[in-house]
Amino acid sequence: AKGIAKREAGILKLALDKTTIPLYYGAMPNLGFYTKPDGPVDNWAELLPQGKIKEALAAQEEAVEHSVNDILFVAKQTYEVGADAIELDTSGAAGDADFLAALKACEKITQKYPEMPVIIGMAGEFVLGMHGKLEYDGQRLAGLYPHKQVKLAEKAGASIFGAVVNTNCSETFPWNIARVCTFMKAKVEASNIPVHADVGMGVCGIPMCENVPADVVTRADKCLIEICRLDGL
Repeated sequence: AKGIAKREAGILKLALDKTTIPLYYGAMPNLGFYTKPDGPVDNWAELLPQGKIKEALAAQEEAVEHSVNDILFVAKQTYEVGADAIELDTSGAAGDADFLAALKACEKITQKYPEMPVIIGMAGEFVLGMHGKLEYDGQRLAGLYPHKQVKLAEKAGASIFGAVVNTNCSETFPWNIARVCTFMKAKVEASNIPVHADVGMGVCGIPMCENVPADVVTRADKCLIEICRLDGL
């Protein structure tokens, strides 16, 4: 979003001028964008199959720093036009380094702009260990599930955490929503900040189809709110 941040900020400012509801800006850390040929670092997905493990780990660590700096740049643009919050969405999509970038950026944003809330939304139910050794506040990131992800988001200063439970397309909706509620209840109990489930295609019981059946969506929403006691969707 850095390349279009100023233009996006201008559009956001116009929207904020004409609305009374809170409006926030959202974008994903998207660590994959920092790989060559488009980005400055080597592609770890190409290095790993070649057995260049150290180079792959170093590339991810370098990409984290680039991502954090760019997120801070975007946060500055949106803060200056009066955004009510910023969301780091689909965090962890590129693995544990991607999640680390979101946590570090969240920490710095809350320090620099304490009155602007940060929302962290996840990409999947567990953090993929593309690096495997990265830690935040002494906790290894690879393999973390929602009830532990949210504790790190709290430490980073996040105001809202968007949790994800993957949909198993080989199973029925009742099977999936039962599994979703099991994960979400544990996560809500562990959390000290509001929890908003990411309810979209392929997550939180929603099937993988373009036109999602309304009865499935409404049942998923009702289960998440009434059984899991979520704060939002």
